Amino acid sequence: MTTCSTLRLTFAVFGLVVCAGPVCGGQIAGVVVDAGGVPLSRAWVMTCNGQIVQSGTDGAFTIDGLADGGYAVKAVFPGMADAVSARLAVTSDVPVTCRLQMTPSETAVVFGCVTDAVTGKGLAAWFEARSDSKPIRWFDVAGRLYGGRTDLPSGVWHQANRRFWTSGMFAFSADPGRLRLTVRADGYAPVTVERDLRAGGQESLAIALKPLFDPAAAGWYKGDFHAHGVHGERFYDVNIPMIAFMLRAEHYRWFYLSSDFNNDGVRVDAASAAAGASGSDLLLFLNAEYPKTAGGHVGSVGIGPPAKPRPYPRYANIEVIKADIVDQGGAAVPVHPLYGHMRSRELPFMLLGAPELICGFDFYTSWNPASEKTWALFLNKGYRLCRTATSDAAFDLGRTPGTMGATFIRPADGRLSRESVVEAFKSGRTTISWDGVLLLFTVDGADCGTVFPIEEAVRKAVVTLHDTPGKKRLVTVTRNGEVFKRIPVTVPESGVTEVRFDLSEREKTWYSATCSEDGRLEKVVAASSPFYFGDWRTPVPVRAQVTVKVFDAETRTPLDAEVCLCDTQQTDGVFRTQEGAARIEARVFHRLRARLAGYEDAESGVLGAPAIRTFIDALSAEDLQSWETYEQAKALLQTVELSLFLKRK
Repeated sequence: MTTCSTLRLTFAVFGLVVCAGPVCGGQIAGVVVDAGGVPLSRAWVMTCNGQIVQSGTDGAFTIDGLADGGYAVKAVFPGMADAVSARLAVTSDVPVTCRLQMTPSETAVVFGCVTDAVTGKGLAAWFEARSDSKPIRWFDVAGRLYGGRTDLPSGVWHQANRRFWTSGMFAFSADPGRLRLTVRADGYAPVTVERDLRAGGQESLAIALKPLFDPAAAGWYKGDFHAHGVHGERFYDVNIPMIAFMLRAEHYRWFYLSSDFNNDGVRVDAASAAAGASGSDLLLFLNAEYPKTAGGHVGSVGIGPPAKPRPYPRYANIEVIKADIVDQGGAAVPVHPLYGHMRSRELPFMLLGAPELICGFDFYTSWNPASEKTWALFLNKGYRLCRTATSDAAFDLGRTPGTMGATFIRPADGRLSRESVVEAFKSGRTTISWDGVLLLFTVDGADCGTVFPIEEAVRKAVVTLHDTPGKKRLVTVTRNGEVFKRIPVTVPESGVTEVRFDLSEREKTWYSATCSEDGRLEKVVAASSPFYFGDWRTPVPVRAQVTVKVFDAETRTPLDAEVCLCDTQQTDGVFRTQEGAARIEARVFHRLRARLAGYEDAESGVLGAPAIRTFIDALSAEDLQSWETYEQAKALLQTVELSLFLKRK
């Protein structure tokens, strides 16, 4: 019998890590046999969270160190069809046993390891492989080919994922014929391997990837804060152990999961599961895409899911951002603010009325000119907003983060933590990436987000591109949103290229850098957050001038009542209506609550005013790109009318 612990010791001789992540107490033991019940020795056995062993001479295997949750176990063997035991409920209290019976087939088996070409150590990675015309796929907790479902109705959101992930060691079955496999890992040159597979044969691959750069060694950490463990479609059975395995293979160092977090049928405490899946190589947190309303979707870092979400439109998004995100120590970024029906309709009031609560602008799963134009519009009006990119991953429908958008952050003290992610967002030390590219922009050795005084000093600027050797790219430096420099580059064998130049500023301005495919300016693969010169204090918030009127709900008679100006945490002022009305200055996140003896209280947020709600509901994506819209919103805030109707007790 072979155990995961034994195999770890064996592979350690080669510097390989096969059971990635923290060690837990769950165990799956079993035996692999052929159709006649004869034990199969040295069959490869793996779990859906990436642990892999070989059976012993008696066909037995043990996989230990499993976190509580549901698992599928798959066995592959030359000349045999895959055998799967699915939805095994594993807890640390009771070992699980299974019997994997295999039947004859013409399939071949490919096994091997992925290593760092310099250190020889095992390397978490992902690859795309095809055997003849058939993709090689991973599998979920239910044993289904992940991304391979063909029984779903047309038009549903389903990602036909073709990835196969590994913690270093791997094994899979494939049809006879030509195999083509491309292995990738962030910061490494990809490797493509081709082999001819024979029926019932076995092919061993030792794949060494050449290291090009290590973002973490330079103090930059890849992450995402807008992703779903279980979005709701539930096409695949997933859980935190499986998700954490995939994230490590895709080289994420911090990651937030929202929505539900597993649909494997095993009850676990999600927060404890995320903490248990975290380690020195990955910090896994839980949050919620909250608020997520018709007023827009908001992503956050630094806080967990809300215990009791505040209902919309009773509470505007900006009220929730202040009370449940920023006041709790988090940072808020409206995600995909211009994207179709999910656009951020409250954005004008957020930025005008509470600029201190919004720290970034999300470029979502791919860069586009409209987002760049809108972001630059805000900066040119004096706002400091870092760039973010997110994946909107949804693991239950086959969508992993992969190349769809990542935000790199640089902690001030070099240590990655929940708090340092928040601080980096608020300070503007972010750079965004698609396709594993890393673009760093420094001025006088300082990181993006830095504010320099206006002076005649000549400063040294460096744009450093980390990318795949041979790639042709176009590096663009913008000043106040206009092209300042544009330099074509070809990435050398080292995977690193630099653009150096001097700059000197005598007026308020900002600089940023982007990297696009050569000849395709619209295909941006990386972009840095800005540097600033001059006075970049947060713009003064636009205050609402509110006329609040209080009436008897039944008779519509004006009432002289007490009106409290408050947010969800505290009261900031108390006023009294005269002849049923009062004029009050308020912030956009304020609520006005009317009280009078013998009546029930009534309240509304500032953005609950009918004229403002009508304006918000009508905003299009094109409206959000025009500063005229923001001027209109500003004018509306000067003439807010709010009526509160009190019911008799």
